[in-house]
Amino acid sequence: MFKRRCRRFLLVVAALAILVVLFLVVERVRGQISLARYKKALAARGEKLTARELHSSDAASENSAPAVFEAIKRLSNGVVLPDHYPPQMQLTPSGHAVVGFREPDWVETGQTYHWDDLAADLKINETVINEIRSGLEKPVLNNRLDLSLGAKLPIPHLSPAKSLARWFGGGSQLALHAGNTHAALPDLLAQTRLPRLLAEDHILISELVRIALAAIAKTGTWEALQAEGWTDDDLTHLQKAWEQPDFIRGMARSLEGERVYMAAVSAAMRRSNDETYGALFGWKQYLPVEDADRSLWDHLPYAEEIADFLKKAVYCRVWRFAWSHQDELRSLKATQGVLELARRASVEKSLATVHKAFARLEQASTNRSLYDTLRFPEPWSDGGTLPRAVSKALRAETDRSMTICAIALKRYSLRHGKLPDKLDALVPEFVSAVPVDYMDGQSLRYRLNADGSFLLYSVGENLTDDGGDVSALPDHAGSRNLWFKKDYIWPAPATLEEVEAYRQEAVKQ
Repeated sequence: MFKRRCRRFLLVVAALAILVVLFLVVERVRGQISLARYKKALAARGEKLTARELHSSDAASENSAPAVFEAIKRLSNGVVLPDHYPPQMQLTPSGHAVVGFREPDWVETGQTYHWDDLAADLKINETVINEIRSGLEKPVLNNRLDLSLGAKLPIPHLSPAKSLARWFGGGSQLALHAGNTHAALPDLLAQTRLPRLLAEDHILISELVRIALAAIAKTGTWEALQAEGWTDDDLTHLQKAWEQPDFIRGMARSLEGERVYMAAVSAAMRRSNDETYGALFGWKQYLPVEDADRSLWDHLPYAEEIADFLKKAVYCRVWRFAWSHQDELRSLKATQGVLELARRASVEKSLATVHKAFARLEQASTNRSLYDTLRFPEPWSDGGTLPRAVSKALRAETDRSMTICAIALKRYSLRHGKLPDKLDALVPEFVSAVPVDYMDGQSLRYRLNADGSFLLYSVGENLTDDGGDVSALPDHAGSRNLWFKKDYIWPAPATLEEVEAYRQEAVKQ
């Protein structure tokens, strides 16, 4: 009787094991077929799915990016640069901004820095900075990233590229501080051109750095427009530099590259269990774990070692065999969906047209069944974070549009001795069309104040025109970030009282 029961038990176990294996085989085949079909359909639509298709045909001899990065290595750190950048557009609680170049000196972490020291840093590096400026003016800047390397793709160029914003920003601030606006122009132009240095990378992280570089350049341009002594010719050159980049199209290109990058990562994970474990669980070792978040299991002897063994020896192997193709397909579909929305936003120049679709994508990334959690162990496979990147690109386009508008207003006032009553007056003498608010696709809002100043603003990410209201959004009380206000404004210069408060606060910090 006992032997018969044992045989029945073993038969049941064997049957279950066979069923599990068959199920996993079916899941693998289903994933492979579905992924191949989807890629074939994308290719038939003309989508670029390989690194070779994304590469430009520019001759290597025409490419000045390598020379620029070699020159960056020769920059000598000084007393001020690149770590103790002079202040730019320091925001106050009211939404006004302190004009940094007018400060007699500046305080950072208890130490006072002086303009003379900045001048000395720039003088020592003058030859190299001129060389870099010249390189940024060349027609081809291409870092030739090989996205087929996947997670092994080296990206050491991003930090040096961002450091240049401080060198050029320091140069323009020094010239403005000395009252020589025309001398500030070369560094302002170079700072505005910096995003070109990463424009051909075709990967999301590079595009986010481009957006950060543009935000820094915007603050530099805001500073410059507070200065007197500009000529229309100078400002025309600066405006044309701002008219060149297109960050929403750049974001679309980076999402095209992300598809290639993710395919390479998926292929590497299928080849290596260590790659899979590192991608799915390796990053978690850097996250702090509070005692309140620990379960009873976590307090058992060798719990962590046992869990790691089961993850690596069992789960990762099952996932690679049965679900890796499904996970790649899910990631590819999510990325393609966001890419198509980015393209739509680029044409319609509006976050409002895709806002609801983005919200649905982010919501879907958090609503997963237990089985989905097994197949798609990380939420990034749903693409839930990608809409936020596209929103940042639309922010950058709004910033660019607002900067172009502010330059055109300055040019109008120089030529006509006053500001216009409406933005329509800028067309066609200073701009070809009224600059667009990329939040809702409408024209930027503008109001001429009684004291001769102006209010220029976007409706912001709440997509509601609040009349230029800079009070904080409900979830961002106390924040000075202008994007966390009801409307996103081009800030007016701080009052004398606000400047004094800023100085006292800097000394305390």
